Amino acid sequence: MELRQVRYFLAVAEELHFGRAAERLHIAEQPLGYQIRKLEQELGFKLLDRTTRSVSLTPAGRSFMADARKILKQAERAADSARRIAAGEAGVVRLGYESATIPSILPSFVKLFRAEYPEIDLVLVEHSMTGLGALAEGATDACLVTRYTRLPSSFEYLPVMKDRAVVALPADHPLASRESVELAELSDFSFLGYAGTESGPANQFMSHLAADTEQVFAVSQVAETYAALLGLVAAGLGFTIVTGSIGRLFLDDVSYVPFVNPSVTVDYGLALRGDDQSPFSSSLRTVARHLAVLI
Repeated sequence: MELRQVRYFLAVAEELHFGRAAERLHIAEQPLGYQIRKLEQELGFKLLDRTTRSVSLTPAGRSFMADARKILKQAERAADSARRIAAGEAGVVRLGYESATIPSILPSFVKLFRAEYPEIDLVLVEHSMTGLGALAEGATDACLVTRYTRLPSSFEYLPVMKDRAVVALPADHPLASRESVELAELSDFSFLGYAGTESGPANQFMSHLAADTEQVFAVSQVAETYAALLGLVAAGLGFTIVTGSIGRLFLDDVSYVPFVNPSVTVDYGLALRGDDQSPFSSSLRTVARHLAVLI
């Protein structure tokens, strides 16, 4: 039994006239009659009673008519679902993200993606430095990263937003009430560094900043997460450097002072496999470009 035959039968059953059904289907009456007879032969029973003047449904034909409508609707839904998946408008997308992106790019990206592609199930997967391995292996479709994450040359990076870097100081620090600071003013204070899963991108940013300002960071203590690091700052053990968005997550006993130079920023963006031309990658790129304009 073919879907074409089911569609032909349904046209005749609704019109109860071969001529009108053929006209509706844009085919000749003779092949229409042939396909109906072939369908009846395959089923092993008559669907229609025909005379020279009328066409009527048999009891079996009336029962089959109800199911035929369901069959065609289900086939249409299946085709539409597959079409949407092929176009990158439906399905499942696994989006990786580094924890540094949680207070910055992640919320805006997720909201915009869901608004533009409501039929795509967006699954979020937190990544550390091993996250790009998951992306390279196809376990995730893309990853939200900082620009200081080491990306393989085969990867594509789409910049989305910049977040201003700030100095995190104990609330009672002599510089905590300043409107801005120079990095050189902190040379006599203990610096708290990164040692955990964020250490790669974070410390690369520190190296970049140190090279630009010709400062040397003498690390007195390290912490494995941003929250732990800012806890050490709150305890008065030293200062560190974070982005403004990360600073908003931890406010107790910590002051965040911008640098004098407002160009000290951290870039956030979307990392994808450069050779990935799937519909989902196209959807992800579209959201990244739209978000870059909005922010």
